[in-house]
Amino acid sequence: MKQRLSLDALRPDMRLAEDLRRDDGILLLPRGTILTLRHVALLPSWRVLDGVAWVALSSQDEPDQMTENLAQPPEDTPLDLSAAAKALAPRFARTDLEETGQAALFSVALPRAAGLLACRGPHCLDLPGPVDPETLPPAPDTPAPGPMAIIESDPKLTSLPDVFVRISDVLHDPNSTAKEAADAIGKDVSLSAKLLQLVNSAFYGFPVKVDTLSRAVTIVGSRQLTTLALGISVIGIFKDLPERLVEMRSFWKHSIGCGIIASNLVPATADNGADLEVERLFVAGLLHDVGRLVLYRNLPRHAAHVLAKARNEGIALRDAERAMLGFDHATLGGMLLRRWRFPENLERAVRHHHGGATPMGQLMPAMIHVADAATNALLLGSSGEVYVPPLSPPAWVTLGLTQERLGKAVAAADIQATELINVFLPDEA
Repeated sequence: MKQRLSLDALRPDMRLAEDLRRDDGILLLPRGTILTLRHVALLPSWRVLDGVAWVALSSQDEPDQMTENLAQPPEDTPLDLSAAAKALAPRFARTDLEETGQAALFSVALPRAAGLLACRGPHCLDLPGPVDPETLPPAPDTPAPGPMAIIESDPKLTSLPDVFVRISDVLHDPNSTAKEAADAIGKDVSLSAKLLQLVNSAFYGFPVKVDTLSRAVTIVGSRQLTTLALGISVIGIFKDLPERLVEMRSFWKHSIGCGIIASNLVPATADNGADLEVERLFVAGLLHDVGRLVLYRNLPRHAAHVLAKARNEGIALRDAERAMLGFDHATLGGMLLRRWRFPENLERAVRHHHGGATPMGQLMPAMIHVADAATNALLLGSSGEVYVPPLSPPAWVTLGLTQERLGKAVAAADIQATELINVFLPDEA
């Protein structure tokens, strides 16, 4: 017997009775695929045609009991939620837990916090202590230059690699072909390998290995794959940054986690057009804090004092940036992406990911905003911020979120982020 079920009703071990396709016709899973836990976690991000699937049901399947809360840990794991709530609360000190969305985010983060306490000990969630002024470099004796002056003064940010330029040209050419996309990407062997690893990872969960770029372009789409290539190629630009300022593996895990969660938020707004391609959302999340890398790279002394100010005064890192620099990393990151000719909606999402009444009424900025807050709440890596950013109520409303939907969006983030960080930074695995 086969039955037509909504995505929320699917669970592991079900077998697809028909091909499962994305709303643009791309085959996601062929008929006969046995769904795994990863499939169930990822399906909401795939924009499945009609949002439903045909599955083969055995006599013991109960459709009305098939919804699984993937955000919860295994039932046999002894967790102390009260201790976790107490340990997690200081990280939410800059938020209003009486507000609906913020309270939902705290509740979603709680099981993971309890799991971390159980695995790593009672002090793993403690906020870092004050920074000793004696450990800081001398304070800068000149004001920080403006964002565009910082960008223009760095040849590595203005003279981009040839492969980056070729990929950008393909992405901006509406008449470019799939072959041209594959050719542009294929000229960089390392980038090609990373893209194929990403396409074969849990982020997509394809049941058959994709072993060529041309096949990847066919399955994923040329615009989608070139967007991914453009985002991934940025990672190689930022290497050898001061370890006292940023731990790169932790930084990219935070960024990847943000991209994954943003991608998984698509179902709430899947009828709003091509701007919500999971690939574009993933890249927006991947690069949302790129402005911080520019600061760490180009203004290390300023950045050190910004980090110390935030830590010692118990304020958000973004507020410390504005107080000491006159701008924040989001503004700098948005200007950098504009300089690099990234798609406008992607640049806008990065520039406004910390909120604002107008941006939070727009889908992509709102999704990156929520994903960033969730990634911080789950402690998936860090870009330097120790507090969970306040969650904008307008963003929560714009996305039509509920605690259940948010829980499903973050369910597989840790597993996927760990897998993808090993793709992007294999030498540090």
